[in-house]
Amino acid sequence: VKQERSYPWHKIVSIINRSNKFLQEKLCHLSTTTRKKRGMEALKSLFADRLDTDDREPVHGPFSIPGLDGEFALYAPVGALWKQLVLVQLLQLGLQVIFAAAIYKIIVEPRILSSSSSASMTSLLIGYGVIMPLALYLPFEMMDFLVVRNTSVKLAFSTLPMIVCFRTIEAMHGTSPMAVEHSLTNYMTYYTSVSHFEWDDKTKERRKITMSEIGSAFLRVSYFFTACSLWLSFMMHFNYQPLESQVPLDSFSLTVDLLSSGHLINAYCLAVLVYFVLGVGFELTTFGEQVKGYATKPIFDNPLFESRSIREFWGKRWDLMIHRVLKHGAFLPARKAFSDNGAAVSNLVGTLAAFFASGVLHEYCWAVIFYQYPDQEGGEATDPEHSYSPLRLKLTMFFLYNCGTMLVEHYYGRHITFFDSWPSVIVSTMLVFTALPLSHWYSGDWVVGGFFDDFSLGLWHIKKITE
Repeated sequence: VKQERSYPWHKIVSIINRSNKFLQEKLCHLSTTTRKKRGMEALKSLFADRLDTDDREPVHGPFSIPGLDGEFALYAPVGALWKQLVLVQLLQLGLQVIFAAAIYKIIVEPRILSSSSSASMTSLLIGYGVIMPLALYLPFEMMDFLVVRNTSVKLAFSTLPMIVCFRTIEAMHGTSPMAVEHSLTNYMTYYTSVSHFEWDDKTKERRKITMSEIGSAFLRVSYFFTACSLWLSFMMHFNYQPLESQVPLDSFSLTVDLLSSGHLINAYCLAVLVYFVLGVGFELTTFGEQVKGYATKPIFDNPLFESRSIREFWGKRWDLMIHRVLKHGAFLPARKAFSDNGAAVSNLVGTLAAFFASGVLHEYCWAVIFYQYPDQEGGEATDPEHSYSPLRLKLTMFFLYNCGTMLVEHYYGRHITFFDSWPSVIVSTMLVFTALPLSHWYSGDWVVGGFFDDFSLGLWHIKKITE
């Protein structure tokens, strides 16, 4: 008897369903991958403008300037530069918040729960061995992906490692401002900006800003933007050296020419330029937080014209944003570590640590600014005409030199009293001149490496067009 063969239809249907599900998953994955690729390409397209050449057309001119030969023209700021700077900050912002949450849970909370003034050995190993190296590594990966050429945009990538590294040290040694460790929300907010907010010690919340304070902040931003545009135009007209000098701007040598009038005046002009450039960048960063409704601490307090001592210049007037970063992330941890040796020794060690950390921080920032892309397949190597490799350790030596002058003043300055009756502008200028013989170790790289030229794209610029 011939038996009828039966087919397992339920198995066939099951195979078809599994195959359909597998295909859907693959298509979904392919679609997600495609969207990610498109998103990455869209992100890279935002940085397509390399901003490494000044091809602006004048918006006004030609016109003449009294006392100068030839005709000049006025050029408007390039909006693409500021757009890229904002995008870099936004890209880092998400990572900074992630770092903050991890550091709070891994380091801060265990330290608070254990009622210890310092973190455990495990937290120290994680902080120094994992978190900080990762933060230092990430900017180079981001720059490799986006292929940023403009050195002023590159500098913005140093925000993440600066915030994460120094505030990780704060977390491990218990030297953060008290209010920021009150909650995870406060701590994550603390990592969103290099600016320091004003915290209410009672409510543990950020102080709200007033309309008059916002108006004052807007005037400060306008002042720095205008002054920087004019002074940078002036310095670029004279190729950053208004007077003749025998000292190369990128040199690292000690010669008698360092005390020549030409070098000292050129160095002072560059110091004013650095002041204005930092003022534009930091005041704009702070203003971005202020328009959100929160008060921030001041950045500069007229250091070039009102300082009465070297200590006052570095500690109370010059670049107070970075000063606070170094205070909580270097000075206080070092002083705390040597607190058993007395106030004099612990303060001395803390001061040395702060200036040394400032040198190391600036060395890292220079490595980011002048990063050269590797010549690799599928990549985009650095153009040799726009490459510059600064000499290492110059910045560290510069800041240690200034630390030395401040310590000499601290121990012996009390015996010099005839300056007490002099006007602040004269005293302050004389104090600044103590740093000028070696200040080109800092500012010279920004000239030779093209940083000032690159930054000028974001400002109003007056340039000579005919002889």
